[in-house]
Amino acid sequence: MRRFVLIGAIVLLAAVPAAVVAATGAFGGAVDRQAAKWRTTPATTSNKSWRRVPGVSLSRCTLNQVTATVSATVRGGPVLFRVVIDGVPEAPMRPGPARFVPDGTESFSYSFVARTAPFEADDSHRFDVHWRSPSGAAVTLRRAALNLLYQRGKQGC
Repeated sequence: MRRFVLIGAIVLLAAVPAAVVAATGAFGGAVDRQAAKWRTTPATTSNKSWRRVPGVSLSRCTLNQVTATVSATVRGGPVLFRVVIDGVPEAPMRPGPARFVPDGTESFSYSFVARTAPFEADDSHRFDVHWRSPSGAAVTLRRAALNLLYQRGKQGC
């Protein structure tokens, strides 16, 4: 019996670091570019499904790490934001959706990261800000900005 307890303890000690590694990650790149897009006209959603934030998208030639910072002023119910690359909603930028619950009209900012690579010998990528209302309550976006920090790609741009 003692032997099974010892084996179980060893397995547990090996599994914990593996779980921590799986929950973290790192990217890198030689950031040499920056681009921004913003909107100052209001938009409203109460949709529980992800939708693009109108007018807050950028297309750029990127390689390696990209950092996308979303800043917004919102009013209404809880809201989730994420950034999607090349229209692939199954793989949003990390760490994943950011939840914000405004108390009145409030501003916030959140950064997302991802690694980009050539697709069919092309480094061109599109970055879309998505949002949704998890409760179905109306959320009004007063202003928003998307700021990208990236390394310029070399292929097909």
